[in-house]
Amino acid sequence: MKIGIDAHGVGGHSLGPGNETYFQGLIQALLEIDAENEYHIFVNHPEAMADTIRGRANARLVSLFPHSQWLQRPISVPIYARRHALDLVHFPFVRPPLTGAKTVITVHDVNFEVHPQDFTGIERWRMKMLVPGSCRRADLIFSVSEYGRRQLHEVYGVPLEKIVVTYNAPDHVRRRRSEEVATSACTVGWPTPYVLYVGIIQPKKNLPRLVQAFDRLKSRTDLPHQLVIAGKRGWNNEELDQTLGAMRHRSHVHMPGYLSRREFDAAMSGASLFAFPSLYESFGIPPMEAQIFGVPAIVSDTTCFPEIYGDSVMYCDPNSVESIASAMERVLGDAALHADLVRRGKERTRLYTWKRTAEVALDAYRRLFAEHERAEVGR
Repeated sequence: MKIGIDAHGVGGHSLGPGNETYFQGLIQALLEIDAENEYHIFVNHPEAMADTIRGRANARLVSLFPHSQWLQRPISVPIYARRHALDLVHFPFVRPPLTGAKTVITVHDVNFEVHPQDFTGIERWRMKMLVPGSCRRADLIFSVSEYGRRQLHEVYGVPLEKIVVTYNAPDHVRRRRSEEVATSACTVGWPTPYVLYVGIIQPKKNLPRLVQAFDRLKSRTDLPHQLVIAGKRGWNNEELDQTLGAMRHRSHVHMPGYLSRREFDAAMSGASLFAFPSLYESFGIPPMEAQIFGVPAIVSDTTCFPEIYGDSVMYCDPNSVESIASAMERVLGDAALHADLVRRGKERTRLYTWKRTAEVALDAYRRLFAEHERAEVGR
């Protein structure tokens, strides 16, 4: 097979960290397990993928002009796919017309459909215009969890047999943990001990309730912990700002902004607890990253979390401030529970690797190609 993969978001941060991590991890694992098929990797930032394909005779980086996804996907990629007789092309979210090849799309979630208030009007319009039709026209859809698969089926009516689960994996953090990392919280500038959240700061992450729960916890216990909310600010955070302003213990909350890789590693290494009471996720990888660092996690008891995390985390009701506060209090106040969650977390992360996901993806590619070959023979 000649397989094209659209990885233009890798290195450019144009599609969000989850999408970037997914395609970089999947491509690297595919090349590690498959030396037979030919891979054409579409990139706008070839330096970000250079190490991934180094030494792989069956892979090439393809940098198309102009460097705009809005022109590459509908024009440049289809022209290239036809010119080089690609058998299959894999895209994030949106299937372009006229590729002349079988198409796979990865749809991470349909949050723009179920929580439209989390998006700007332009973002919501763009996704609603492009994604539903792409799901109908694509030959195969990859989701990142069974929950995401069911959502695609329920929201768009996509047949379940057309959707394949290709789980995310935390290999990028696992590799870094095998190296020496900074472990002192002083390298990132806030006092210990602390409860940590890392991720985009946006409404679906439920940070106003996390802040209220922490304020309640500080008011009724003598726990010495700080709360660190780290990440890039997204859109529509007025409620969070108002909640912070009304806090009794505002001085114990730190918001350092986006963390570099070194700062991220240091922050994770020093945390007592990772709090992630998100209202909606299709996989939710940050708590798993924390588990690799030996940090127990609190997550919501809704959406994908029970499927992904099993019994390796402490669950809370994301709509209840008291439930979030009680979960934090239990984990921070019970050393045995804390240690047990650390152990369970490390065990759980071993279930998710890009190698396993790549094996599922490659099998799906092969089945799709075989179906196409049979159809051609039958004509």
